[in-house]
Amino acid sequence: MEAREKAHQLLCDIMIGNKYSNLLLRKELDDYDERDRALITRIVYGTMQNYRLVRYQWEHYVEKKISEDMAILMDMSLYQLMFLDIPSYALVNESVTIASHYHHGKYKNLINALLRRYLREGRRDLPKEPLEALGIETSHPYWLIAMWNKQYGFETTQKICLENQKIPSQACRVNTLKTTREHIIEKNDHFVKGLLSEDALIYDKGNIAQTLEYKEGLVTIQDESSQKVALFLDPKPHERILDVCAAPGTKTTHMAQLMQDSGEIIACDLHPHRVELIDHAVRRMNLSSIHSLCLDALDASQTFEPESFDRILVDAPCSGYGVLKRKNDIKVHMQSNDMDEIIPLQAQILDSVSCLLKKEGILVYSTCTLNKKENEKQIEAFLKRHPEFCCLESITIFPFEYNSDGFFMAKLKKGGSL
Repeated sequence: MEAREKAHQLLCDIMIGNKYSNLLLRKELDDYDERDRALITRIVYGTMQNYRLVRYQWEHYVEKKISEDMAILMDMSLYQLMFLDIPSYALVNESVTIASHYHHGKYKNLINALLRRYLREGRRDLPKEPLEALGIETSHPYWLIAMWNKQYGFETTQKICLENQKIPSQACRVNTLKTTREHIIEKNDHFVKGLLSEDALIYDKGNIAQTLEYKEGLVTIQDESSQKVALFLDPKPHERILDVCAAPGTKTTHMAQLMQDSGEIIACDLHPHRVELIDHAVRRMNLSSIHSLCLDALDASQTFEPESFDRILVDAPCSGYGVLKRKNDIKVHMQSNDMDEIIPLQAQILDSVSCLLKKEGILVYSTCTLNKKENEKQIEAFLKRHPEFCCLESITIFPFEYNSDGFFMAKLKKGGSL
């Protein structure tokens, strides 16, 4: 199968079949050479990243709705015409050829006509209304733009949206139990220092997972904002820590590093295959202080003794609005009601683990989303239900600040004084 037809097939699997893009591309591209793999990957991610903008360019040409797979073909064709340096005639011909393989060729003439009309008329002007224009320009749903505008203001909203259109950096964390950041940089000049953590590195060539440093457990792939979570919790050697939403174990292993792999970390996750990811991370880094457990966080209070942990991390399930730059799947599939089930679940998890923390202990609540309903207001509601807790500090990291993911963290203390 030719590269562009493969890209179309993958986009249909992702956008119609709801398959995960990263898993699909990793699995499906082995038979293609490096050049074709790069082209397919760019078309797939670029089309999803710009899904509203490219559809806005052609959908007003069509009086009757066309099949979704052909709409996706138009989307990816427009993406290539707008963002890739390729001859337009070749792109049109190949798109028509792909269309001829679907629906007995029913749409090939329409695809040809639509693409040639776009080439004649050029880009469509954006709406004059600022929020709608920003949503189309950066391919974010209007309801999300409106929510961010209300919560953070237009300037911050615009910065978030524009940042989400950039290529994310490849960040990783040094395994300080085995080496130092300086040693990694000295041995491989494709690693440079990160900004948010003394253990953070940015890799500027290829795939970190293919490097010798990764294979030997000297670095772990982790966004810089994510690295702040374990630092925020600040675990100490010999303490007993609970991580109730631990998979894939990235923050868990960071805590173990900070504790010099002493004490005990109970790392829980709801699904057995996710617990296996924790175990894999532990083996790769050769850690002994982490013990994994398949456990629903809502059952934590029935599983462990009250006040039996020095610190607790609740890296809560969330809407993921802080990682749209890295996960275009979320951007394409998100709905405004997604948070309706998540927000009560977050509250239930916090309630479940609160009794397990020792007096004077620290609980950190974190999300990779930008949404005050899941963040600040969630913590405000928890403190009202649990007056024995106080909030020592909370921070929001916006993606445009450090070319990182967006994150929220709140550090809560049980009992005692501020």
